[in-house]
Amino acid sequence: MIRFPSQTRFGSSLLNRLSELLLFGSLATSAISADHAGGNEEAVNEAKNLARMNCGAQIECIMPDGHRAAIASRTSSEAGPTALIMDDDTISCPLQGGETTFVIALPKAALLDRFTFVNENAAARGELKIAVSNYRLPVSSSKWTEVEGVIPFARKRLFNLSMLGIEAKYVKLSFHVENEARIAALGLYGEESLEKFAEKQGRIVQVKNSTRAFNLEDVVNFNFANLYARAHVVFVSSGSPFAATRMIDDDTVTSFRFSKTDPHPTVIVELADREQLHRVSALYKMQAGRLDVYLTDGLPQDPNNLDNLTPIATVTDPGNGKAAVNFNSQGARYVALRWTPDTAHRHNDDFELAEIKAFGNVPLSILHTTEVPLYASNLAAKPAPGEGGPDFSNKLGTLADPPVIPVVSP
Repeated sequence: MIRFPSQTRFGSSLLNRLSELLLFGSLATSAISADHAGGNEEAVNEAKNLARMNCGAQIECIMPDGHRAAIASRTSSEAGPTALIMDDDTISCPLQGGETTFVIALPKAALLDRFTFVNENAAARGELKIAVSNYRLPVSSSKWTEVEGVIPFARKRLFNLSMLGIEAKYVKLSFHVENEARIAALGLYGEESLEKFAEKQGRIVQVKNSTRAFNLEDVVNFNFANLYARAHVVFVSSGSPFAATRMIDDDTVTSFRFSKTDPHPTVIVELADREQLHRVSALYKMQAGRLDVYLTDGLPQDPNNLDNLTPIATVTDPGNGKAAVNFNSQGARYVALRWTPDTAHRHNDDFELAEIKAFGNVPLSILHTTEVPLYASNLAAKPAPGEGGPDFSNKLGTLADPPVIPVVSP
């Protein structure tokens, strides 16, 4: 049993890893692997993913037929391009056969280091081309600056591509696939750090919504279980304690490895404050098992034994390497996850967990290029259904209507 002090810790530099082009093994080995080859068990991502709504990023998608993808409806059960910047690594976007192009617009030009994404289809084969610009250009314009040439991909789950020293406000991603594929968790990392982002949140004066009612169309998901939200890991059942923040470091490339002998790999994350949550998701090594999710206001006396607690939800995974549970909104200070491997499919492998997310609704604020576009807490937010707020749809484009994920019962 390993406990942690109540403080946020950031790991060592990633400079020794940025030059690696295609990191990790194939889906055949079904691995999310920490960077053990580098000999640094404590390395934690320090950079904030800029390709996120909570950084003011926007996205558009041009389909193989040349048409722009429609804005996702809140009542739609299918995830569209918006899913890729929603901060939830378990929601994927389909790629049709042919060439699909995404353009990510950042609120201002940024110096980038690397680009990451998750390929969810083992049979997917294709190529990726990356181009950048500091100016808005037509997708077919010859003025885009290409990065790294053509990048082939096949039977890879996690991609970590170097963009070291590239400056861009617009990033064009052109995926050409032979058969339908699915991608998730786009990531653009640069000079903006998790710590700096957290400091910006701390400086924001929260607006009390008693003076301005807002409806459900004026809210967006926010992940409270992350270093940028000043969450921290307070308990893991096994593994190196100094690497535990890999699970909340905003990066699918880094992961935390539990011991092979741990029968129930367990982690508890303490949020910066008590928050209203409605969804928890996790991305981990592809293996079969059961994930139990717990919400609590206090740390259990014996965090290694959660049998006396009732999980808010449970999901059985046949081996997809991800899980997400929705539930009625509930306040909590601690989020606990306990994994039970499927012994029938276990091959004496250790369990690796890449990212934990705990989502609550927060009101949208007017996007600003120099400050965090979201309020840091949802405690003061009291939605008033039927009462209108500002219409953000023209400002946000495909951000306006994130896809709705069906509720998973406990």
